[in-house]
Amino acid sequence: MSTQQAAPLAVKEPVVLRHATCRDELTACFPVVTQLRPRLKDAAEWVDRATAMAPAGYRVLAAWSGDTVLAIAGYRVMENLIHGRFLYVDDLVTAHSHRGSGLGASLLTELTSVAINENCRRLVLDTAAVNANARRFYKREGLIDAVVGFVKPLREDAVL
Repeated sequence: MSTQQAAPLAVKEPVVLRHATCRDELTACFPVVTQLRPRLKDAAEWVDRATAMAPAGYRVLAAWSGDTVLAIAGYRVMENLIHGRFLYVDDLVTAHSHRGSGLGASLLTELTSVAINENCRRLVLDTAAVNANARRFYKREGLIDAVVGFVKPLREDAVL
């Protein structure tokens, strides 16, 4: 069995990075988001949750080809005692059909610019310890594997 990834599909229109700022644009992100967050039951739940997180600063940056979303990054600017002011990446995913095309790297580059413009000290994200592909990608993009995280599920539906 080969672990090589198929070549990414060509896009019909140029790729543009821009924020999803309304319900329709967030809905357009759902087919990609669900590849990372399969527990989301439908687009309405995704849009409701993203909208509910917006007052805390959650934003969605997407890679668009026309009206089609190819990759997304959900993020927020935060501050705590560990990192000071930092940009936290909640979600970063490229559609299966476009992995290996550089879209994830482009989103991280843009998020780095956002973080610098927001006077952040760091860009921070978490990934599952077992997600070797993501860990390799993040290291290749210059992120440092610096923290071990722990989770304690408090309800049955919170088990990872």
